[in-house]
Amino acid sequence: MSVLVLGGAGFIGSHAVYQLIDQGKEVVVIDNLQTGHQEAVHPDAQFYPGDIRDINFLREVFENESIDSVIHFAANSLVGESMEKPLEYFDNNVYGTQVVLQAMQEFGVKHIVFSSTAATYGEPDAIPITENQKTAPTSTYGETKLAMEKMMKWCEVAYGIKYV
Repeated sequence: MSVLVLGGAGFIGSHAVYQLIDQGKEVVVIDNLQTGHQEAVHPDAQFYPGDIRDINFLREVFENESIDSVIHFAANSLVGESMEKPLEYFDNNVYGTQVVLQAMQEFGVKHIVFSSTAATYGEPDAIPITENQKTAPTSTYGETKLAMEKMMKWCEVAYGIKYV
């Protein structure tokens, strides 16, 4: 069984892939290389260049690989840019996550680890930020990440997809 790492050619994702492989895990990486770099992908990882918004591409990956869990780092993540290009951020981040969850549901994959952001809290009520504080994003980026979290919550209710 393999761990699918979305955004595994990016800075954080590629480091996670190296750790997983060091722990003896089989790893599959998807990255559209918009900001990631193919040379950052561990040579022992199975790499699929492609876009998570393409359901047929995802179906092909899930059919070819024995995936039992997903780690989701794939997103546009620049706060300033998100304010100038909100539709691009909703398309890539929120819609991309919707398609991933659809593929997971279709293929019976029940576990996802999601890389969110403190930007979901906006201007926090207290520091350090804890997960019980109210969410009030002040950027499109934060809003998309919050929407992604909420989508996972409802997919857990409906399909039993566990998320953290």
